[in-house]
Amino acid sequence: MLRITVDVFSGRQNPVAEVGDDREARALLREVQGLTTSLADADPGGGLGPRGFLLETLGDDVAVDPSAGATSYLSLSALGAADRGTEIAERLLSLVETGRAPVDAPDAATLDTDLRDHLLAQLAGGGAESVTDQVAAASVAAPAEPADVTCTIELGVFNPGFWNDDATVRLNNNCYNYASNWRTDTFAQPGRGCGRMYTAITCPEVTRAALCDGVHRRFDCFPDSEKPRYLVALVVAPGPGFVDYHWFRKQSGGFWGHKPGGTAARNTDNSGVLITNPETANRGPYTQFCGYFYGCDSQRRRIR
Repeated sequence: MLRITVDVFSGRQNPVAEVGDDREARALLREVQGLTTSLADADPGGGLGPRGFLLETLGDDVAVDPSAGATSYLSLSALGAADRGTEIAERLLSLVETGRAPVDAPDAATLDTDLRDHLLAQLAGGGAESVTDQVAAASVAAPAEPADVTCTIELGVFNPGFWNDDATVRLNNNCYNYASNWRTDTFAQPGRGCGRMYTAITCPEVTRAALCDGVHRRFDCFPDSEKPRYLVALVVAPGPGFVDYHWFRKQSGGFWGHKPGGTAARNTDNSGVLITNPETANRGPYTQFCGYFYGCDSQRRRIR
């Protein structure tokens, strides 16, 4: 059996399906041989936005190369450069659409027509993410920041190895885990811990869900008993086609760290530039800036 994950999101659980026909799985693996890279050898992530396909063989009778590992990655850039890249991508997407949903991924996103068309459009452009060049106003009316309030926060040392060096940790923890600095191995979702998960990917809804978990808006201070209190920022990719959310966390040294989905934690934006301001950083399709918030110890222990 072969499991295919469409690696696109930072906050939401990626679309994933299992291919039960071993002959079809072996034929696909033979076709993409040479285009894939081992996850043990390279970070497959390309930052924020669609990145590629994660291929996992679930039995040793499926592998076509005995020397290959059980897990490999097929990036959009590799597909964009391949002669039949679009055809292979269409085949992978069709298998995800018709495959069975894994029992261990109940919150996996659905591969709908809009997302499928968006991914194929990226391939037609050579695998590059195309977005409107704009500064989008936050779609949530955040209260004005009071000039006379000062809150104490903690700034942790940037430690990407904690999130990156173990494949289980890297693949199963997302941007909300990173912003909260709490490993759950559940691809934590705003509001799931408090029992009121978001119902739409919008600034107001993801904000509401995070507040339910215990996040505070900026300048609504936490007491010392809630250390560590982290300054975090929320952004949204509003679509059409690609809809998701993403969180950043401020680190000591004045820059910001983040973790795009199941890829590596980093402190650079989509242009490879150190993030000193998440409002002006290159965030790819995440064009809506929703605001700044504080996390706390109770909130991070609550996330699921």
